[in-house]
Amino acid sequence: GIPFAVLPTLETGVDGKKVWVKRGEEKRYVQARVAENGRFQINITAALQEVRYHLERNSSTSLCVIALTKYELFETRSDLFVAGMASGNQRIAVFSILRFDPNLTFSSEFWHDVRKVSKPMAKSKTDRLIFERSAKLLVHETMHLLGLDHCIYFECAMNGSGHLEEDFRQPMSLCPICLRKIKLLTNCDIVERYQRLVEFYNEVEMKKEVKWVSERLNLFV
Repeated sequence: GIPFAVLPTLETGVDGKKVWVKRGEEKRYVQARVAENGRFQINITAALQEVRYHLERNSSTSLCVIALTKYELFETRSDLFVAGMASGNQRIAVFSILRFDPNLTFSSEFWHDVRKVSKPMAKSKTDRLIFERSAKLLVHETMHLLGLDHCIYFECAMNGSGHLEEDFRQPMSLCPICLRKIKLLTNCDIVERYQRLVEFYNEVEMKKEVKWVSERLNLFV
């Protein structure tokens, strides 16, 4: 498979009405909007610029770099939010995972109106759900950066979606057609890939995915 690494965190904070991102010891102010209640959103173009800087400084030989943030993003003043954006020609992407949290509700009118639900899910279940949703996002967007388009043939991790509910319903796995594309792009061993996926899914206790991949592995023996 393709090797990966977790790069250093981009430290972010707020000084009054200004949002900053640290580059080394330097605080660099970025385009953002800050509400009276203290909530803020970072402009998606500014966020991509910081990821690009991170790529050039820390991992210039990478095929791609994807940044995940707990902060919300926006592109234009009329946006409630932007889930994220990929720049394939620059090999970078940034996505917000805040709306993956099942214990938050979001206004359909005001971007800064974010509230906690009255009966929150247990922390362990919340953490697991956010992790699984984030993992699915990383699979989908990494495939885009490698050149794959949306899948229109089967239920697949590369299906397109119009809203978060569709995202959440999509499977974690690739269909046979997209799997073949990845095989051609990376020359990976399909059996070895599935074996490593079983190990990973067992490690993070994703039982549904363990069952699905194990059933596919059984077809090879």
